[in-house]
Parts: sequence; C-alpha cells; structure tokens
Amino acid sequence: MYDINGFFPIPITFMGQQVNIFGEAEIMEILKDMNVAFNEHNIFFKYKGYDVTLNSGVSNSEQTQSISSLGLHDYTAYNIYIVNSARIGSAFAFLGNTFAVFSYSSLLDYYRPHVLGHELGHALTLLHVFNNWSPPIGTECEHVTRDPGHEEYNADDAGDYVHDTPAQSPQSWFTNCVYNYTEQTTDCQGTPYENIIAGNYLASGQGPDCGHHFTPGQVVRMRTHLQSPSMAHVLQTYNTIESLYEPFETIPFGGNIIRSVIDNNDGTAEVCRNMLIKHRFQKSFDYVFTNVNQSDLSAATINDLPEIINTTYTFGVQINQVNPETLNEVFVDCNREPFCQTEDFIKGSIISTKVLGSMNLTLEELNQIQVKDPDLYENLMKEYYHIIRKETESGAMKQTTIYKY
Repeated sequence: MYDINGFFPIPITFMGQQVNIFGEAEIMEILKDMNVAFNEHNIFFKYKGYDVTLNSGVSNSEQTQSISSLGLHDYTAYNIYIVNSARIGSAFAFLGNTFAVFSYSSLLDYYRPHVLGHELGHALTLLHVFNNWSPPIGTECEHVTRDPGHEEYNADDAGDYVHDTPAQSPQSWFTNCVYNYTEQTTDCQGTPYENIIAGNYLASGQGPDCGHHFTPGQVVRMRTHLQSPSMAHVLQTYNTIESLYEPFETIPFGGNIIRSVIDNNDGTAEVCRNMLIKHRFQKSFDYVFTNVNQSDLSAATINDLPEIINTTYTFGVQINQVNPETLNEVFVDCNREPFCQTEDFIKGSIISTKVLGSMNLTLEELNQIQVKDPDLYENLMKEYYHIIRKETESGAMKQTTIYKY
C-alpha cells in the first residue's frame, strides 16, 4: 500500500482477527486534509478528540447504521468512523447526516484528500456530479445546456441540482486532466457532454495531479444546509469561531524548579516542581503566536502540530485561514500549585565519614538496584555519618544526612 506522510495503521489482533488502529498523528493528518478541502469556503472543523473501540459490531462496518445505538455516536460533532472495511464501497456517508465511514485502506494513499472531500460533501448534501445520468424509463436525466432560457434547461431540477456542475457521466475520461470531448458521450437526449473540469470532489477519482475543487454552486448548497434552522441534528454540531483559536488540549507538567523531593522508601520519590501548562493546537491552520516565550513557536503551518510549552502568561493566536487580521487571546492559568509526580530512583551515592567536614571519607556509587535496596540504611556502617544522595529519572536529587548508631 502506498504510504503518505508516514501514514500507516497499527495492526492488532481482536477476537482472532487482525484489525487496524490509527493514532493521533494519523487522525491529525485526516483533520488537516478535511480543513484544506473546506476552509476556503468558510467551513472549519475543530478537533474534539478520538477514541479506539474494539467492537465486533462495527469493526468491519457491518452495523454502521447502528453505531448510534451502540453509544459510539457524539451528537454534538461530526463523526468520522474508520473501520477495517466499509459496507458500501471503500467509504460512504448518508446524505445530510453527521457521520462518514472510511476503510483504513481508503485513507492510506494519495486519494485520501479526494475521499475525505467526497464523503463529507455527501454529508453536507452534495450528490455525485453525474447523479441520475442514466435514469430509469420515465425519469428525466440532467441535460447539457446551462442556458436558463433554453427550453431544455433543467440543471436546477435534475442531476445533482447544482447549476455550475456540468452534466456528465461517471465514464467521463480525461487526458492530462483535460476532458476528452467526443460526440458519442452524451446525455440521454444525445447532446455531447462538454465543459467538464477535472478534479471535482463529487466526481469519480481522477488522481491527485488534477487537483480537487468544489464549484461555487456546490458551496452554496453545503452552506445552505449548514445554516438551515430546520436541521436540528446539524445545529447541535455547531461550534464558535473563537474555539478555533483555543488549544484542543492543555496538559499540566513540571517545570525546572524543584519544590520538594520526598523519599517514599519504596524505591521511588514524590517530586514536586513548579507547574507549567502545555497548550496543544490542531493541525490544519497557519498560526501566528504573539507574546510568547522566546523558546516557544512564533508561527506554524498547516502541517505542524504546534505546542506552546514555556509561556506562563496570556498569549495571542492568529489563524490566517480564518482572518489574518484577528488576534484572539489564550489565557494561561499560571497558578502557584506545584506539579507532583512519582518517579523512580535510578542511581545515587553514599559518602561516609567519622567526622563531618573531615577529608577522611569513603564514596560508594549506587546503581539502579542498589539505590532501591530496602535494606540500604540497615547495611550502613555504625558510628559513621552518611550523606546519602539519590537521583530520580528526571534528575531530581534527594539528599539525606544521618548518623548510624
């Protein structure tokens, strides 16, 4: 299978069968391609998270329509399901619904951007540009003419119901992304198809070299669907523009200032440091970060997964795809509470002497096993002072001075 951008599933065994799993890196790449397809039309996807479910009912998309009944559907978001094999082709979406299903294989190669735009286009009510090209008897196909004054004009009421997508069939062929006009390839009235542009998301795949696009009419149809007050299931998925500027994840972690090191007497220590907050932003956008620590990013591209790590004060976020003139602030909750975590001791040393301050001393280095020895103190020489130093995996040092009677 063709690999793109290090994109590959991790195979695991579930109920005797091999299934595949994508991680965050792959999910972010999918999200990026979704936003690249739709951002220029002012449709934006905000990352909400992902989960891995090993469920025999959906692992091969046998019951995809029952996903909601299995508790796997988030009604406040658009849901992307990635399964071993899709029940309809390699991927599918139901018209006007808030989910799309993809097989792992459909997202692995260079057709991924087209597949994502295609299926999400269906979810946003777009039909195939060749819809009803060969209708049953008594049903009218879409005619070639695009002149609204022509007596045969029906582009608004037939085919995909979009005026600016030319009538065509799924057998429309291209050479170097240019339509091969022939008088034999016609609509049901015998009029040859014409003016077909390669690369429409709702056409058959024509390879990545032809690019990908929606027509203005398709964009109007999608945005009308999203803005329709009658679409209650869609309105639940709405988010704010401001949310795009917010990190999708904030993670507290310990800084470089050690507040305390407490020996747990079990080979570990409770290490408390100053608290910092890692702010993680999704792929998909060209960011500009202002008022950040000089060690943090000042800019990032759509291919980056930016993290603001060392900034302890409010900073600004600009997204060029949304509005290059708008700067929103991210508040950094820089509280004074310490960040504490348990760490293993990995090495240490013991300095022993009869008299503190004397140059007559012995030094014993401790390896990972010795520093965790529960009998360490019992085995020390009597009537000596002992300076015991233990170091954790992060470099935190615990020093204790004792006199062994």
